[in-house]
Amino acid sequence: MKKDIILLGIQWCGKGTQAKLLCEILSDHLYFEMGKTLRALTSNNNLIGNYVKGIMEHGDMIDNYITHYLVLTGLHIVKKNDKYIMIDGFPRLMEQADFFIEKEAKLERDFVVIQYVLSKEKAIERLMSRAKLESRDDDTLEAMNTRIAIFENETMPVLKHFEDMGKLVKIDAEWTVEEIFEATKKALEL
Repeated sequence: MKKDIILLGIQWCGKGTQAKLLCEILSDHLYFEMGKTLRALTSNNNLIGNYVKGIMEHGDMIDNYITHYLVLTGLHIVKKNDKYIMIDGFPRLMEQADFFIEKEAKLERDFVVIQYVLSKEKAIERLMSRAKLESRDDDTLEAMNTRIAIFENETMPVLKHFEDMGKLVKIDAEWTVEEIFEATKKALEL
């Protein structure tokens, strides 16, 4: 796969699980998980860490100037190393999509977007299971509802835009991990 890969979908659809599996077979792709990168920033008790932490605890979107800088840094790293990027969780807003499309063109790169399709009800069920296993500060009912609303109102138009561009592949995320991975490999022609 000689393209950058974006993994998107409603929270708890399994993007991270699929990304880990893809990383095992795509040695020329470097993985960038926006959520994990932002959570790493929140582990620092400083101006930026505390600012990001406050936003994430409410389930709100991080300011574009922060996410854009992080993605741009990732794109420059992969270009410098003659690699491709696999992004989990970005872009989620139309401004972010426009930014990404512009940077891809400027850097003469191409990309594909995988949307893992999962119902809101199943996403909530998975969150409740994860909340019992992991203790993440941003996995609260309030934050969950905010993130789902943002996905429905902000990210769905982004996905439609990518679909209109011919860049989107949809995969049913209600299947087993293995079935989803097989569908992902087929979509990416791996």
